[in-house]
Amino acid sequence: MVNPYIRVHRQIRRNRGWRPSGLFVVLGAALSMALAGDKLLWFLPQTGPLPPTADLATGLSAVALRIAALVASAVLLHSYTDLVRGPDRAVLDVHPVRPVALVTAIAWRCAVSRFYLVIVGAVMLAPVAWRGNVPAFLGGLALVFSAWLGALGVGFAVHLGGVWAASSPKMATLLNAIRGDNPPMQAALIYAPGVGLAIVGGGLVFASIGLEAAMRGWSWGWTWLAIPPVIGAAAWSQVPRLAAKHYVRASLILAEVEGQWASRDQPIESHHVYMERLGQGRPDVLRALRQGWRNLRLFGTSAWVIGCICALMVWTDTALDRWLWLSGAGVLFIATIGARLAEGDPEWLNQSLGVKSSQVGRARMLVAWVYAQGVAIPMCAVALISHGAAAGPAVLSLCGLTIIGAALAALTGIQWRERALWAYGPTGLVLWALFLRITT
Repeated sequence: MVNPYIRVHRQIRRNRGWRPSGLFVVLGAALSMALAGDKLLWFLPQTGPLPPTADLATGLSAVALRIAALVASAVLLHSYTDLVRGPDRAVLDVHPVRPVALVTAIAWRCAVSRFYLVIVGAVMLAPVAWRGNVPAFLGGLALVFSAWLGALGVGFAVHLGGVWAASSPKMATLLNAIRGDNPPMQAALIYAPGVGLAIVGGGLVFASIGLEAAMRGWSWGWTWLAIPPVIGAAAWSQVPRLAAKHYVRASLILAEVEGQWASRDQPIESHHVYMERLGQGRPDVLRALRQGWRNLRLFGTSAWVIGCICALMVWTDTALDRWLWLSGAGVLFIATIGARLAEGDPEWLNQSLGVKSSQVGRARMLVAWVYAQGVAIPMCAVALISHGAAAGPAVLSLCGLTIIGAALAALTGIQWRERALWAYGPTGLVLWALFLRITT
């Protein structure tokens, strides 16, 4: 018997018709590789034969691991949005549902709608096949696909587990220790994607080691590529039990979290949000800061994590161009918050609040720029300390990229609102490629 929720989703897709949203991202990736493919695939010579097998194995496994980690991160974030913050939840809350079947349908929809991420990975690794080494290309693509598949299973299990942790007395002590200014229940949901990435990332590290060993001649290394999917399958085996107990409960937890935030808005119990001082006397900026800190706090946390990783790379590597691609991608990813802030805003909202769209756009641009500093500041500081004046042009270029990326995200948010990501994503990829072409 076909899952009734899946059947409904299929009918909705047929009624809407084909939408080329994912195609835009694929085309953006293709254009990016045309502009800066030699920078990303640094182990491939521009002319002449392919490098020795050992060098090709080392370079391909390293690049494929990073692409796979980005794909896994995107799938984990999308699974959180679809499962916990999806628009269907508010509609279905007042109706009886079959939680296991519904969660399965949500996972199926997430898998279908996010498969373009695997295609993007194939596009980024395609030059390896064009240069004549198809097995190496297929191995790298298999690593990306295993990340996508593993993240699907782990994502839904971890996010449902986050709902359990939010209401579990056993987890209260840990959540109180790490939650900061978050309500304890919200902390469990905020940190769930990070837990999922740690689980999938561990499997990807072993899979990339297997890929490198297989390319060097150890045939059993190919089997290591199955580690992330096996982890995902093991996690997914817990989804039916978790869904039956905790899917509906998530709505109650979200309502309680919103209630706690609402109570904190009272003057007696006011709490500052991230960089709230920037919003003093500017209601439009304060609105964007509060919206970002309450609904999209993961971007603030991720920015400083990415920034610390970039700083560590700069400190341990003498070649500046090896960390520019990661820091540039990190800045543009965090600046996505400027587009995400527009999601769910109806067309009449700004008029009802008495503000202009341009004013709201400038506020979102400022917030996106502030969030991107979590990546730029640690990296730039360490680069100037460890490389001195030689890092000056690269640092200035990255600072300029934060401004351009924030402006682009805010502009797409004004123009397309809930579809802004589909405009910002491919455009951001091209901007990232141009940044690499100019700076490295």
